[in-house]
Amino acid sequence: MRLAFLLTNPKHHAEMMQPVAAELRRRGHDTVIVSLAELRGFSTPAGELVAAVPWQLRGSPQVGASFGADGAGPKGALRKAAQRALLVPLLPRLAWLLRGADAVVVPNDAAYPYRELVEALRLWRKPVALLQEGIRFPLPAERGRGSVYGASGVAAVCAWGDGAAEHLRAVASRGTRVVVTGNPRLDDLDIPTWRARGHALMRQLHLGDGPFLYMSNPVDDQGFCSTADKLALFERFVELAAEELVRRAAPLVVKLHPREDVAAFQRLAARAPIPVHVDRGEPLFAWLAVARGAVVLASTVGLEALRFGVPLGVLPLPGHGHVFEYASRGAAVPLSLAHLERDVAQLFDDAATRAEAAAALVTRHLGASGGAAARIADVLEALARR
Repeated sequence: MRLAFLLTNPKHHAEMMQPVAAELRRRGHDTVIVSLAELRGFSTPAGELVAAVPWQLRGSPQVGASFGADGAGPKGALRKAAQRALLVPLLPRLAWLLRGADAVVVPNDAAYPYRELVEALRLWRKPVALLQEGIRFPLPAERGRGSVYGASGVAAVCAWGDGAAEHLRAVASRGTRVVVTGNPRLDDLDIPTWRARGHALMRQLHLGDGPFLYMSNPVDDQGFCSTADKLALFERFVELAAEELVRRAAPLVVKLHPREDVAAFQRLAARAPIPVHVDRGEPLFAWLAVARGAVVLASTVGLEALRFGVPLGVLPLPGHGHVFEYASRGAAVPLSLAHLERDVAQLFDDAATRAEAAAALVTRHLGASGGAAARIADVLEALARR
């Protein structure tokens, strides 16, 4: 059999797909991982990934970061038309790279360019499997069936845990098989090794030890708020939490999604009442392995923090409150801007009381530890035989 993988993020997408590809090769199958990273402002690294785009199409992943995922109205329509036109000359090369593939794996079926690629793969009669790339729950930006993750009619969805599977089964098209597989990115998680790297990173950056992480994500793209609202939330958090973080001797580190505007956060950090280090691409797991606490907005990094045993708080989003299940299932402190100093202190002091709920949430949404690559390979083999 020949199994193909498509990705646009050469970091976390590759970290999920490479263990699966390795397992398939161990079983005697041929694999190819095709990278469209240059469409998103990344560069395809040398090695296992095969670049489909011969030139860099965006200066960085942050280009357009303040305009939402796809946009709306006439400008949004023009942007979508331009995006589709950009893919047209790439399709012959993609068809050649995917030649002979019995099944193709994608990490997304709703966002550009995956919507269009799934349509092309359907025309080429290639069965498609969706490999979950992040936590799944209803998003304001998912307007209409074409923008709902998991609803494109792919043949199979590999969901990390039961929580994601519940959501995906509710939105999936008839005939889509949803299978709980776990997250292959965490199959061989070595926390002691990451902890050594984290301590080395702290020394290198002269930050002391035991950082507190502010873990942002594109909630503006997800439709929860504007970019200005997201930045104002960060600024307000730093202002209100500063005294407690100083009292705990916990240096503040900001970890951003690649899509976010680093310069905007750096400008706010420069005028903060305490020193703030804005991440420059350092490994997330190195930070998590040495963190004494963290806050999250609405992303997978909160689950990964809990997997590392980091006490977690969740910030309310304007007009939406505490989203996802971090607070509602007792795994994280629901932070309030009205009482933020008190709530951050609780995050540090009461972590043990949330440990059981945190472990349960990790299992519910990340699945069982270990063996995910093999379970996904089973799904792909079955799909390729159909």
